[in-house]
Amino acid sequence: MNYLEEKEGNIFCLPLFLSNDFKDNRKNYSRSKYDSNLEYAFGRLIEINKSSGDLIEIFNYIGTIPENNKIILDSGLLFEPIHIAMAFSKNRWRFIFETENYNKEIDSNYKEICFLLGDRDLPILWKGGNKSNINIEEAKKYKRWVVHHPTRIEDAIRSKDFSMII
Repeated sequence: MNYLEEKEGNIFCLPLFLSNDFKDNRKNYSRSKYDSNLEYAFGRLIEINKSSGDLIEIFNYIGTIPENNKIILDSGLLFEPIHIAMAFSKNRWRFIFETENYNKEIDSNYKEICFLLGDRDLPILWKGGNKSNINIEEAKKYKRWVVHHPTRIEDAIRSKDFSMII
């Protein structure tokens, strides 16, 4: 299987068969061969951000690697977009499909993605790449910007317990 480059819009696979110990996040998987018939979850890279975590979305489809990305994209999202670190730099998650003519505004509804930044006394809302000050009451509506590690996301998907990432 040929893997693609890390590029916004590209679809990646999350191997659900690897060890999920925290120390496995630091291991480099570039020499590991993945069997396309094993179980995977799938996601798309929305925005590259090496300093504060890449923005990704995870799809509902879980299974073997399909012949094309249609079944993945048509399955809908498993949960709201999140930030991730170490998954791509260590080749644990690999890019397998391109989304032709990817437009994060249209394909990922980028302008509606929201995260809470700052502390509780001075909350800042990040929405679609823009930051604005909001009041403390309004801040309670939004989830905090948290950068997750790959094994946490894989664990949540395997257990179907998304409370640790939502």
